[in-house]
Amino acid sequence: MTSVVALCVLVAILVALYWTRDRRRYRGHSVGSQRATGEVFRDPASGRIQRVYEDPATGKREYRDE
Repeated sequence: MTSVVALCVLVAILVALYWTRDRRRYRGHSVGSQRATGEVFRDPASGRIQRVYEDPATGKREYRDE
């Protein structure tokens, strides 16, 4: 009985950790040192105009709707 409770607690902790980390990844646009690069294009999948933003410190690029 104790091992079943321990297993349930472990699974609950793992689900909670996954949920918090996954949520952080899809939270939205980061605010900070992201700067527009001047690159603008039409996304072929959605047809929407996208602007490219880049973090100069990390090189991470982000695509946002115009």
